Amino acid sequence: MPSFLDPDMSYLIGLIVGRGTIREISGLRQLVIEYPFRSLEAKGIKKSFDTKDKILLSLDDTINRLGELTEVTPKKISSKSSVSIIIESTKFSLLWRNINKLLKGKNSFREMEVPEIFYDAEMEIKKEFLRGVSDVTGSIGTGGRDQAGRHRVYISILNENWRLPTQICKLLQDEPLEIPVNTIDWGHPNIRNGNVEEYNRGREQAWAREHQLKVYAEYFEPVGFRIIHKNEILKELAEYNQEIFSGRKAKLCIPPKNRQKQRCSHPEENSEKLPIDLRGKHCNSYWQVCLELGCKQVKKRKSLFQEKE
Repeated sequence: MPSFLDPDMSYLIGLIVGRGTIREISGLRQLVIEYPFRSLEAKGIKKSFDTKDKILLSLDDTINRLGELTEVTPKKISSKSSVSIIIESTKFSLLWRNINKLLKGKNSFREMEVPEIFYDAEMEIKKEFLRGVSDVTGSIGTGGRDQAGRHRVYISILNENWRLPTQICKLLQDEPLEIPVNTIDWGHPNIRNGNVEEYNRGREQAWAREHQLKVYAEYFEPVGFRIIHKNEILKELAEYNQEIFSGRKAKLCIPPKNRQKQRCSHPEENSEKLPIDLRGKHCNSYWQVCLELGCKQVKKRKSLFQEKE
């Protein structure tokens, strides 16, 4: 494990992979990390927070931390739907070279992947990386319940990035963390618009939404958030889950052995928005998407995958 990959660096890489963009303009290297939000108010069961104010407050500590790491003073800007940290430098220092090496030269979160080095890293390094990803992509609130009312964390990845969800899933579920992922709600036509209703109403590409990894709150606590209101709500909902669902232990993702209920065909199964691995294929369940994208957990179940003729 390289000496530069300490907790601070791991957290920064997580932020970049989750929602970072690296640009170079006239010799000025610029890193923008975006913290998007959809609602002005974040709600738990009893607690509620002003989303934008809490993000801005949380970022004071992050800016100090990143300032020490990068040896520059990050800037903080806000808009109606996001808050961003901007780090600028005219030097291609060792730090920037290490970032470039870890990310394999990629400059946008739309194409980022989990750097391979994190799979074999020690627990705290993995946690810091995942906290970084989750601070910019994760959400927690009472709207994320499953059908039984059990609260979940959502980690949302832009639809263009089809590799990152299974990689984050692997990092969460592998040793030593072993955090069960409840499901991945893929932005795929068979998963998000399986009954073709939206397509028939003229919303042909309504399926192309974010990919969402869903993790029960009590299992996500060991990772948690550095964003104040997210972590406060996480604690509240994890406590609720532990009280109400104490006898229901979540399991690591294991695809069912029986054949899944057949979904109807969707006209967008050949869409160019889908990666080559999935184009022209029909999926009846989320794990079948995972399979085609290289998830080793479901490799042995390939006979259950229905390939459209």
